[in-house]
Amino acid sequence: MGFGFNLFVFPLLILFTIGLIVYSVFAKSWRPVKILGGVFVLIMLFGALSAIKAKIESPISLTKKQIIGDYRIDKNFYSGKNANWQYDHYRFTITAEDSLYFYITNKDTVIKTFKEKIKYSSGPPDLWTIETHTNYHVIKYPPTLFRGHHKFYYVFLSDIYGNMFFRKQD
Repeated sequence: MGFGFNLFVFPLLILFTIGLIVYSVFAKSWRPVKILGGVFVLIMLFGALSAIKAKIESPISLTKKQIIGDYRIDKNFYSGKNANWQYDHYRFTITAEDSLYFYITNKDTVIKTFKEKIKYSSGPPDLWTIETHTNYHVIKYPPTLFRGHHKFYYVFLSDIYGNMFFRKQD
């Protein structure tokens, strides 16, 4: 959790600053004001850096427009023969018309296509569910969205393969 000012701390800092200035005027010494100025600058710098750190570390906020596109198996999660096979045999597309096209392929040849209607959540449209229920093992269950700082991916639970990791293609 980052450092931040709230409605209680900030007025106390202002009162403390005014008190030191008044003291300095009556004591005819500006040394406390210079010290306070340095401390105040350090506090502000620390607060600004904390706010920047919190912004950088927060997960990306997605829009429906960012979700639309083509997805393939991400072989970075599990490399090897099985990941390569899944990459060659499964992919999907989310369209602007709220449809999901799930493709069973043999490399670049589409063998079978499942067209499903999807519904976005009432919150930000980064979550969606498949409205029509196909019993095909990969799209049988709703996917889980994982968001990082710059990227996101979906995990589908397959009854046969376990977790399948799909990432949007650039």
